[in-house]
Amino acid sequence: MTIPLFCLGGEAAPAAIITDLQALARLPEGARARFWDALGPALPDPLPPSVEPALDAFARTFGVSKDDLARALRASRFLVREASARGLSRERFEEDVVRLAGGPLSPEAAVIAPLLLSRYDAARAALAEGALRESLGDHGAVVESIEWRLDGVLSSSRGDAGAARIAILTLGYREGDRKDRITLHLSADKLEELRRACERMSR
Repeated sequence: MTIPLFCLGGEAAPAAIITDLQALARLPEGARARFWDALGPALPDPLPPSVEPALDAFARTFGVSKDDLARALRASRFLVREASARGLSRERFEEDVVRLAGGPLSPEAAVIAPLLLSRYDAARAALAEGALRESLGDHGAVVESIEWRLDGVLSSSRGDAGAARIAILTLGYREGDRKDRITLHLSADKLEELRRACERMSR
């Protein structure tokens, strides 16, 4: 059966995804109610090392077949990630899920669609934020923290500074796997210049 999906740009859904998604409807009610507790942490790519033991604990807690849980998660993760990558609206995502689950009159669709939609918007926002962060990192250092204080210089080896006010700005940044910090001193006029630049960029 060929089922074109919005989340795949109109391409047909893989047969394995259609089959695996049905496993979600077979999960016990308690496991379905807490399904996003398992799915949410499993959405990043690559999977965090903490996910596998957490899923084992989830399966034990709710008496879930590990095979059914793995299949339900595999299909759900694929659909949520693909839909989020395309910025798919909630309505379009629902259409995809309902079609995959057997159509609007299907009992499985009545279970699966509300479940996946319940936190889709939050997941899409989190994945978009992660994609932006990684995209920035692909092209150089990325600022991760900003610390500042106002100070004054009374005098130095170069002479009396007249109690000039300065801003001290420390930027924490990440470049690849390396994290570092840089501290900058800004005179009053450069601080004002930075403020104007920030205003223009935020419009």
